[in-house]
Amino acid sequence: MLGWAVATAAANLILCVWVLVPVDNPLRGLFFLLGTVTAATAIGLTLRIRQMYLAALEDRARRLEIEHEQRVRLTAAAERSRVAREMHDIVGHNLSVMVSVADGAATLAANRNEQSAETLRILGDTGRQAMSELRRVLGVLREEQDDVTMLSPQPGIRDLDALLARVRAAGLRVAYRTVGDLDSLSGGVQLTVYRIVQEALTNTLKHAGTGSTAEVSVAVDATTVRVRVADTGVPPEASVRTGAEPRTEGPGHGLVGIRQRAAMYGGSVTIGPRDTGHGWMVDVALDASSAPAPSASGESLP
Repeated sequence: MLGWAVATAAANLILCVWVLVPVDNPLRGLFFLLGTVTAATAIGLTLRIRQMYLAALEDRARRLEIEHEQRVRLTAAAERSRVAREMHDIVGHNLSVMVSVADGAATLAANRNEQSAETLRILGDTGRQAMSELRRVLGVLREEQDDVTMLSPQPGIRDLDALLARVRAAGLRVAYRTVGDLDSLSGGVQLTVYRIVQEALTNTLKHAGTGSTAEVSVAVDATTVRVRVADTGVPPEASVRTGAEPRTEGPGHGLVGIRQRAAMYGGSVTIGPRDTGHGWMVDVALDASSAPAPSASGESLP
């Protein structure tokens, strides 16, 4: 379309110069007139291309924003599903123990002709109904797993020793310190602490590499469980970051998972660069007001 328009305009100019409006020097007049048409065409093309380029940039920015929001939602949904499956195992186990204890106590009370037998029997039936509802609501979130995986218990704080041993074997230097009575925490809180430390150390290995040094501390008091994982970042003398990737503020699975798990226990999360200017820090405070008071101090591992 543009080519035909330019050709038509040029033909009309030639007709005007040679036939309709004779001039003293037709070649010179035709040269300036055709130059004017060419300049106008170039300016029009430039403006049109610029407009199309800006429209393409705006469209790309909109699509990237939509994709970013979708990634955040999908990551959060996947993490919620994973947490729900783990809580299904924990709550289901605890309910099963409660039902077994209630049934045993009801049988014992019935043999002794005590009035509490019927109450204990109702307690056991209520627990079984709760287990049934739990399986109905959360059971659909289970993925198919091997029998060994399904029978494996969920990790707790005491399993951090084995986790840190694997991380140290990978080449990352880790210092571990605990304060308080770790065994006083419930299974769900212990699993949350374990996963937070696991995700934080995974990010350290991924972004800082094995040349970094990490410090892990778990402190328990009457109301709060404080989990802090800090690393020294990439060593200044390291010229090549082997196996490491630059850190970003994007919605990675690890960061989303830490925030989702902390939110389950009304916790607060601080994630970002350390005040020293080197390294990264993950600081999580969980509500443990229901836990009994801790003992004096914990162990200090190398």
